[in-house]
Amino acid sequence: MPDLNGNLRRNAGTKPYTVFNDLRVARQFNLSERFQLQGIMDLFNIANRYNVADVNPIWNSAGTPTAAFDARQFQFALRLTW
Repeated sequence: MPDLNGNLRRNAGTKPYTVFNDLRVARQFNLSERFQLQGIMDLFNIANRYNVADVNPIWNSAGTPTAAFDARQFQFALRLTW
């Protein structure tokens, strides 16, 4: 049986803070009185920061990151309305 000497620091299983900085840029073009075209660009995690999604709760390696959120992503769209 392993020695349980209680050497974990306080709040060892808590996750570090996360920073999400998302941005949407959109522009509408009127093609005619009835038709509009909208261009959309979404940027997720602009700063490309390593955001921890989960940490290990086991006592011998508590606080070790086990999962992360997605890296920087771009999304483009065109929307036609009539």
